[in-house]
Amino acid sequence: MSHTPDERYAFGESLPIAPVDPGSTVFVAGPAMSPAEDLATTMVADGCHGEEGSLFISTNTTCERLLDGCRRTHPDLDASRVGVIDCTGQVSGDRSHEAEVKYISTQSDLTGIGMKFSALYESLYMASGGPVRAGLVTLSSLSMYSDLRTLYQFVQTLSARIDSAGGLGVFAIDPTTHDEQSINTLSQVADGRIDVREADDADGQLRVRGLPDQPDGWQPFTLPR
Repeated sequence: MSHTPDERYAFGESLPIAPVDPGSTVFVAGPAMSPAEDLATTMVADGCHGEEGSLFISTNTTCERLLDGCRRTHPDLDASRVGVIDCTGQVSGDRSHEAEVKYISTQSDLTGIGMKFSALYESLYMASGGPVRAGLVTLSSLSMYSDLRTLYQFVQTLSARIDSAGGLGVFAIDPTTHDEQSINTLSQVADGRIDVREADDADGQLRVRGLPDQPDGWQPFTLPR
């Protein structure tokens, strides 16, 4: 079934996250050793179960590793509906993947990342018939190369593009690498936040804040294998 502009974005049964409104940007917050980044990636890749596009900005994982992980957790992934902006600086000689991949040599080039994001988003938007999930993994990595004002403007631009197209933005952030002022400033861009922590009896626990119709408190979750 195709996705209509007023349809919410849904997630896998193992994630206790209620469907999210189109045009939303969500921060997924957790320290580096938590499953926050994997959760953010899964939330974007979950779109493969419908007729949606998935666009990743990857700062610390090469496109090959990212795509391999998505295929492992989502065997029905249609790579032709996936775009990756690889900002690791590691250009592989293997170009056989079906996904559309763009490379950025340095994470300090936010202008270049933004331009490639707009071009890929438009391409996926047309190919998928409209809905696109966009993941930034991770926002914190980019903060090491840019000042707060520049990074805020960059994230605000991405969020505005997602909002205007009725898409979904999922941005992973490590709150332990930012001071409180930076977190508060960057959070102004987000419609909601999902906090992530480790758990003994599950892959992790999450708590959704700022988004409507969500479960209360900390909830255990399991990531697809």
